[in-house]
Amino acid sequence: IKKIIIILGLVILLSLGAGIVLMVGKKKSETVEQTEAQPEVRKLVDEAVISPISSFDGSAIWYFNASGQLFRVMLDGSGLTEFPLPALTTGSLIQALWPQQGNDFIITTITSIGEVKYHYDNDQKKYVQLPEAVQSLDWMPDGERILYVWKAGDNTQQLKIAVPDSSGFSTIAELFWLDYVVKVSPTGDRALVYRSKPTQELNKIYQVDIESGKFDPVVEEGKNIGAVWVPGGEKFIFAQERALGATRLLMYNFSNRQVTDLDLATSIDKISVDPTGKTLYAAAGKSGIPGEEFVKLDLLTFNQETYYQPEQDTKVKSLLEIKGKLYFVNLFDNKLYYIAK
Repeated sequence: IKKIIIILGLVILLSLGAGIVLMVGKKKSETVEQTEAQPEVRKLVDEAVISPISSFDGSAIWYFNASGQLFRVMLDGSGLTEFPLPALTTGSLIQALWPQQGNDFIITTITSIGEVKYHYDNDQKKYVQLPEAVQSLDWMPDGERILYVWKAGDNTQQLKIAVPDSSGFSTIAELFWLDYVVKVSPTGDRALVYRSKPTQELNKIYQVDIESGKFDPVVEEGKNIGAVWVPGGEKFIFAQERALGATRLLMYNFSNRQVTDLDLATSIDKISVDPTGKTLYAAAGKSGIPGEEFVKLDLLTFNQETYYQPEQDTKVKSLLEIKGKLYFVNLFDNKLYYIAK
């Protein structure tokens, strides 16, 4: 009987020991998993990127490189493919303007004599140079027309609408300043207009009815230097320059004509609004951390939270939110990164 008791005791001790080993192993495994799950910044493509944008279905990113080649890459960095385009004959590509729908686009190149704009006609598979008189422009929501500022030969300016190569145009309104920027509403019935190079501390933002050409001021205070529409077309976010060149983001709501300070010290090219128009993501400088902090802001309640604090120094532009994940170009090397969470 004593031998049986001793054997049972040994069995129990061995079982307990094995259980403890398994628990310790599980704890270590959980610790490793937690360590692996920590968010981090990862490089998506290893070359300089210009004007990245989400594909229409949100499954990939399109971008240009410095040579003017157009690429498509999956959201995890796989499946990199080039979309064949005619070679650029003049200048270096600096920007692409993408429509809400359709496969055409407009690029801007820089040459020794200034900027040159081209419309890429996807049906004809060729670039068409826009007239030099075409200044600021934006796509209409249908992707088949553009709204633009025209510099007339008699030193006057006009707001026009036309097909992308600027032919078959209609004049909407006469303009006072040549440096007006136009931003078309997602609904296509109106546009925002403001000066890009204001010479005074007051720079109003106007809305213009695209059908009637009627101008109305909507933001009448401050030096406003940038604006972007919120999906849905009832709100827009704008940047206002404050003392010592600092910028502040605010939001205008057409439904109640109210302006809300978003408590974000950053610029328009460092923000992205999700397709629902309910959430804004931004990169903004914060004392005590390297680079810029990524912030998530609820545009209904205005509650703000930290999305990610990078350990390395980052300077962000071309911020994109795609399916809850953030992608951006780091100004230190102009390469495309994303935050893996």
